[in-house]
Amino acid sequence: MSKLNGLILAGGRSTRMGQDKSQLVYHGKPQREHLTDLLRPYCSVVFWSVNAIQSAELLNSNQLRIVDAFDITSPLNGILSAFQYDAEAAWFVVACDMPLLTGQSLDALAKGRNLAKMATVFYDSDGQLPEPLLGIYEPAFGPILHQAVKEGAYSPRQLLQQNDIQLVAAPNIRELTNINDPVARAKLDL
Repeated sequence: MSKLNGLILAGGRSTRMGQDKSQLVYHGKPQREHLTDLLRPYCSVVFWSVNAIQSAELLNSNQLRIVDAFDITSPLNGILSAFQYDAEAAWFVVACDMPLLTGQSLDALAKGRNLAKMATVFYDSDGQLPEPLLGIYEPAFGPILHQAVKEGAYSPRQLLQQNDIQLVAAPNIRELTNINDPVARAKLDL
């Protein structure tokens, strides 16, 4: 079994929110720290996936991080950069904008993990398509992602749909809620 590393996807521009979503406080600490704590029991190490500006702001931090290595504006940048950092590891990926996420969902993914598949992910909130921003990506998927980017394909969801993956029903679909703007944040009921 491959080593399982954690990856908090925090490198987006957060333009709709107007501030860094990974630093929003929902559980008494910045979201990226909360998610790091959630992932630790499942992973060898947990990294923050950050852009170059965030990396510069974190110079005095001891937190392990992977800086986006590609010139693409897609969450795929963080996942691909993680595989570039360690191609032998599997990556437990979590988007920073899921404040309702709990260990219940992480347990379901870990238990539903199928090492023979390219990735293990939940069905999305509509129960139809794969949810690409919360899942376990196996090492064999790394080369496929690299090839896709070379060919100009940047949608992680489409790449999951085109490959042999394990789809798991989320135990609580509410935990997959993405909070991307101030209106959604104001309506959020923790």
